Amino acid sequence: MSDATNPYAVPNSQLQDAPSSAQALSVEQALSRGYDFTIGGLLSEAWQLTKGTKGTIIGGFLIFYVAILVASFVVGAVLGIFSLFSDSLVLIIIGQLLTTIIASAVSYPFFAGLNMIGIRRAAGQPFSFNEIFSHFGSIVPLLIAAVLMMVLVYLGMILLLIPGIYLAVAYMLAIPLIVERGLSPWQAMEASRKAITQHWFKVFGLFLLLGLIVGLSAIPLGIGLIWTIPLFVMVMGVLYRTIFGVLPVAR
Repeated sequence: MSDATNPYAVPNSQLQDAPSSAQALSVEQALSRGYDFTIGGLLSEAWQLTKGTKGTIIGGFLIFYVAILVASFVVGAVLGIFSLFSDSLVLIIIGQLLTTIIASAVSYPFFAGLNMIGIRRAAGQPFSFNEIFSHFGSIVPLLIAAVLMMVLVYLGMILLLIPGIYLAVAYMLAIPLIVERGLSPWQAMEASRKAITQHWFKVFGLFLLLGLIVGLSAIPLGIGLIWTIPLFVMVMGVLYRTIFGVLPVAR
């Protein structure tokens, strides 16, 4: 007797497991399925996720800040020695360019590491302090993406202002897409742009409010940054997870 005619058979469930918010999707699937969030809900979740991460994030940030200072001091000292023997404008320009390149070379892998801390935390995955400094192997695509984004955003600002603002917001997830999904710079930029464009004004409002919060927290001697810098990192992580999901940690 089949289950369809057996009155004592256990009924089949028609329910399906709801996909986990941290479920890994391909970029194409993430872009096609769409997403949504509320600004208050995302901020609230991000704030809860800062618990247990402040020390890791602030400690990494301080080490990064010291590294930038040391690198800038060394470059400045070397250029200062050369300037004693030459007043060349070319040397000054080269020095400024070198300083910018060194700062970028250190900054973007670090920012990628911070983003990954937020993403792993948002997905409930394990992370460690070393995560912040584990993406220098992606320095070339990160720098290429940084240059491309800077050029396009500046061009947008110069032309009509609004395109520059649009791109500055739309490219916000390009860096984590490079390190978390292994996309090329242009692929990451386009994936970020297409995803954020679906709710551009909401994302803009989220980061406008977050920027005000961070700015106000810096007024009393910067003490409030101990809480708002981790909050910023977690907001990025929750937003990324909401849109793309997160790949499992490689074992």
